[in-house]
Amino acid sequence: MWRDYDDFCDDSGTDPDLTDLDMGSDSSSQCSEHNNLSEAPGEEAVGDNGGETYIPDKQPVAKRVRTDKGTVIGTALAVKRSGRRKKTLSLIVTVPIDILLEICSFLEPVDLLHLFHAHTAFHKVLSSNHAVSVWKAARVNRGGVPDCMPGMSEAEWADLLFGGSDCDECGKKRVWDIDFGIRRRVCQPCLNENLVGKSAFPFVFPEYDLIILDLIPFSSIGVEDYDHDYIVDLSCKFFWSDDIEKMAKELEVYLKPGAEQALEDFKQSRKKYVDSDSNHIAVCDAWVANDRAQQSLRADELRSQNTKLFQARLVDLGHDAEDVERMFDHHHYGVLDKEFTDARWKRLIPKVERKLAQLQEEWRLEHQRRVSSIRESALLTMYDKYVWPLPQGIIPPPKDLLELCDIAEFIKSPPTRGTKNDAFDAQIPQLCAEYMHKKKLELTGLLTLSTDAVQDTMALQNQGIDAPDDMLLQLATSVFQCTYPQSFPLITWDKVQYHGRSSHSQSPRSSCAMTMSTSPCTFSVSQRGVAAARSLLSLVGLDAKTTTATTMDDLQCRFFCSNCSPKPENGGSYRMAMNWRQSVFHYVEDQSPSHEEPRWELLSTAQLQVIQSRTIPEYPAATRQVWRCNECDIYHGDSTTKAKVIKHMRSHGITTPTEGIDFSYDQGVIEKPPPATKFFVTPQIKKPSKPSTTQKSKPKPSTKSVYRCQHCNGLDRTFLLEGVKQHIKVKHDIKSPHEGPDFYKIK
Repeated sequence: MWRDYDDFCDDSGTDPDLTDLDMGSDSSSQCSEHNNLSEAPGEEAVGDNGGETYIPDKQPVAKRVRTDKGTVIGTALAVKRSGRRKKTLSLIVTVPIDILLEICSFLEPVDLLHLFHAHTAFHKVLSSNHAVSVWKAARVNRGGVPDCMPGMSEAEWADLLFGGSDCDECGKKRVWDIDFGIRRRVCQPCLNENLVGKSAFPFVFPEYDLIILDLIPFSSIGVEDYDHDYIVDLSCKFFWSDDIEKMAKELEVYLKPGAEQALEDFKQSRKKYVDSDSNHIAVCDAWVANDRAQQSLRADELRSQNTKLFQARLVDLGHDAEDVERMFDHHHYGVLDKEFTDARWKRLIPKVERKLAQLQEEWRLEHQRRVSSIRESALLTMYDKYVWPLPQGIIPPPKDLLELCDIAEFIKSPPTRGTKNDAFDAQIPQLCAEYMHKKKLELTGLLTLSTDAVQDTMALQNQGIDAPDDMLLQLATSVFQCTYPQSFPLITWDKVQYHGRSSHSQSPRSSCAMTMSTSPCTFSVSQRGVAAARSLLSLVGLDAKTTTATTMDDLQCRFFCSNCSPKPENGGSYRMAMNWRQSVFHYVEDQSPSHEEPRWELLSTAQLQVIQSRTIPEYPAATRQVWRCNECDIYHGDSTTKAKVIKHMRSHGITTPTEGIDFSYDQGVIEKPPPATKFFVTPQIKKPSKPSTTQKSKPKPSTKSVYRCQHCNGLDRTFLLEGVKQHIKVKHDIKSPHEGPDFYKIK
């Protein structure tokens, strides 16, 4: 991919972002020059000098009739204004050829090509044999450009190297690679369409002799292997289809009778030509690679030089030096790839300043987002540390903290060094207290709206007192339920405050920062739970309006569900003996038709003594990782076993810790009461005792015959029939053992 650097910059039309302003008077002046050059020698050239017209052959000046539009470039302007004569190159075509060629010898190939295509007179002059030395001099001026490929003129060679980046076949833009083997600049699709491999030649050109391929140049670049199985080796030779057909036509001349020697001479000359052509291709490829590296180096140097100059001028205009340097750190925007002049500066500075202002705003917003994210993360970490030991139910959502007016304003405020996150420490306890107050108030309202509301709470509401009723929330009939599907009853505020989103999943409790999008649980009154609690209170003779859950716990009563029939087991039958909390859970969870209304039976004193005499399993189990220390937060959120917590208590100087005071289990995980106890109303049938294992029982006499191997001398080992046969086959390598010679029967 090689091309002159200036052509690379000009080919795209306009530079990205900033260079659309880099198209001013220069381009219009160039067009004017080309228009003047398009005039044929000997025609009148009109200039602007007080309205007079100048004629090259110095004839007497005659006034031209004024017209609305000028027929020659410059006429209209000459009529409208006077003064200094307009600069023009229209007379250059009258310069003698030898002087013109001498001038052209100082140009480079790109400049000669511009003249070559600009005017028919220049085209004719530069195509003549007299201009060969001019093209050679231009190659020298350009810097070691290789000699022409054999069979190409200087103009064709210059056009191949510097004539643009369009595909020679389809005109596709930005084709940088030149295939010197086929002497063309061709895009990849055209290569795929026109290149023919040697193995494919008999199929594509079956009418031609294979010898043709030895007489024409070839390409080693290859084509992409889309659907041609024969194109697999990039080291193969590929030939241009037009070159094959042209060579076939040239060979037709030598296929006449008597032209055998001429044909042989032609083949030899073409082979030598192809060999020399291959050597020159290597030279050209090496020059292209070296020139590309030099062009890139010069471009980098120019860009570096222009960058420093551009930055210095922007700083002189009052812009921040760091912002200017940052602007050009990763992008030069195209303005630095060309020679930096005052004219370009004047055209580019407005858009450069607009671009810089746009980038400064983007950087400011990006920095603000980064600072806001850091502040938010620090606040959530501080918030997490405070609320982690608290029950889940009274922890406000993290977004509530971030939405506080002063905190939200601090997060979105511009970066400063004055305010720190620690200034909001006091707001976190206040927020949690307000949230708990709000939660209690909501639950009080639920109880007030229910049919079981008490008159005292109604009186408070009627008086306009916006305060929760803590006594009401502790009543045994204050049974709530989370609106999450398949939730169980929560008896009193003591259980509600520990209930959170993690109660519905097996995953451990997440940090507040990880639950930003998690909404808190909502609750309703459990009507079945309230009905069960009221029926139990009525059974024990206590008032539903004043009895608290703690009072019911202290009674140590047990109940049978009268709706459940005894269940058989081992010849007896049992019923489930439940405390009052287990009874409420039982009635809420069992919604079968037999449990349309709660009905209970109170255990007698004798039955209660039987229950209390039994060893009740520890609940929750000591091996469950739900235990944590109440003296510190080391196991909060990462609970462990009971033994580890008791061992940990020694670090606090507590050698005999008390459960419920020094340590406890996580009530947010263990929300259900322990399982109920089986009480057998009909005794089980005792199973006969098993014989003592100390005295071995005599084995029953075997009815099967016992055999002994004849080949195992001195051994008393016995076998069954199949066992002794298998033993003899494996041990003594006898394939068909028989009774008598190989084994004998004992009994």
